[in-house]
Amino acid sequence: MRRQVTLIVAGGGFRSGLAAKTETKSIPVLFIAAEDPVKLGLVTSLAKPDGNLTGVNILAAEVVAKRLELLRELLPKAIHVDVLAEPASATTESMLKGLDAAARTMGMQI
Repeated sequence: MRRQVTLIVAGGGFRSGLAAKTETKSIPVLFIAAEDPVKLGLVTSLAKPDGNLTGVNILAAEVVAKRLELLRELLPKAIHVDVLAEPASATTESMLKGLDAAARTMGMQI
């Protein structure tokens, strides 16, 4: 804030976006979120972000089933799939739920 920047890019996950949101109401903040920014408390609406925050949602949880489908196409005989995930991440739980559901429908095990 002391540097009087014209834009804050909060690219370190949703927590950096939340930190910027609490620090300023006037400097524009661009965030990157892997999950729903409304659910995370960054904005109140996707259609019209409020205040000084806007950003990008990379849809991590929403595309997890598609990624598993692509893996199935590449390795059709794969049945067991190991997943490495950051347990402290806000997106891990929802991503794993979606992944587990998708795997069951494809006859795979996570």
